[in-house]
Amino acid sequence: MGTQMLIKKLHREMGALRDDVRTMKRFLLSPLRDVEGEYRESFVKKMLARSQRRGPAHRFTGREAFLRHVRSKI
Repeated sequence: MGTQMLIKKLHREMGALRDDVRTMKRFLLSPLRDVEGEYRESFVKKMLARSQRRGPAHRFTGREAFLRHVRSKI
């Protein structure tokens, strides 16, 4: 075999090995990943700040007030 043929064979084998390792990582490490994905940093900061407050943030007088608040972009 020539040098070029050996290099091509090595590239194919390395590609197959990379695919195998990628599959194994996906199988072994998938339980450690967050299934919901990443949260925006601004959302996390806002939720952490709200969780440290005491008492209810809003008092609703009826279902319309609740729906208005839920649908707002606050």
